[in-house]
Amino acid sequence: MKTAPGFGAAPAAVPITAESQPDLWLLVADTAARLGVPAPAEVDLYPVPEVVALPGRLLLGLPYVLDLPADELAAVVAHELVHLHSASRLVPAGGAGVEGLADALVAQVVSPESVAAALVHASYLSLTFERFVLQYVGPLAAAGWYPVDFWAAWRWRLGQERERFELPELAGRVTALLGTSRVPAGVAGVRPVPLRPLPVEVEAGFAKLLAERLGSAAPGPVTPGPVTPAPLAPAPCPTSVRFGGRARTEPEPAGLRAVTFDAADASVWEEAATQCAIRVREVAADILGHPAVLARDVLGLVLAGRAAEILRRCGGQSPELFPVSRILVPLISDALRRSGHRPEHVLRQHVLIGPDFERVDLDELIDPLERGAEPDQRLLDLLG
Repeated sequence: MKTAPGFGAAPAAVPITAESQPDLWLLVADTAARLGVPAPAEVDLYPVPEVVALPGRLLLGLPYVLDLPADELAAVVAHELVHLHSASRLVPAGGAGVEGLADALVAQVVSPESVAAALVHASYLSLTFERFVLQYVGPLAAAGWYPVDFWAAWRWRLGQERERFELPELAGRVTALLGTSRVPAGVAGVRPVPLRPLPVEVEAGFAKLLAERLGSAAPGPVTPGPVTPAPLAPAPCPTSVRFGGRARTEPEPAGLRAVTFDAADASVWEEAATQCAIRVREVAADILGHPAVLARDVLGLVLAGRAAEILRRCGGQSPELFPVSRILVPLISDALRRSGHRPEHVLRQHVLIGPDFERVDLDELIDPLERGAEPDQRLLDLLG
């Protein structure tokens, strides 16, 4: 159901039962019954925005469970169960148009409106979740921390960024379901499935796992006692390294320590932006054959379609994911911080307030470039 690149193999999951999470268990069982397929014997929660159906087992991404309305979560679950049971000819296995056939079948047991909304909202959740991990968990992981308040912070950021991204690639599937590419507003009163509070160690474990899978080496072993800021470990462009892609032969990060976002020292964010900006400039200089480059030179490479190449040469994984913002945000943020600008909020590092209280929203300026727009004059002025 998602359009963003996959997260790779499923990380550790936490089983649920009819006793531990009755509402969620019932939704899965009811959805399977309406499709006429066996309900999975095992249902697990895991910390990435995906739903994966395996023989006898269903993996439910916690971001979807927390934020999709119940009818849309049912649509996502049904879609994956349809694909799992394609051998029973619910839909033909493989071939063109399989997604459309699955959409149509799921629409018969949920509703066309719920399926269309799930397509858009699940994809949007996936994109915003991956971006959050890159921009906010990445720098902490590189400095040796993992945020114990990860889920609360993620949901706060999600509320700040609702419907920021456009997903035109889904328009055809939505139109096939509804006759229009516009998804209607959600039905009043439809809320996410009630989820009983997860044990603290489960939520913290998920957060630590996500941080570890960023692949940045953390300094030193875990030390008891009060949390004190640690220097940032040398890392190539830490904010552009995506979790889930580290080779098995690499050592696991050592000594990640718990911290809340508010308790993370400002120097962590500043050093992360600086290190990334330095690496981007080095790669751009190598590409251009110059001893040094200006920010305008980097922008020129980005506009020429070479953003993913820069990220790849920086060592970043999944270079196709937000390549423009992953290059330009740290570059401009580093320059603005040097001129006295500071983040508006610990979870809004892309919004900086200047010495004269001027407000600069880097995502607002840079996101249009991801869609092929020409750079705004304000952006050119900043780069100048």
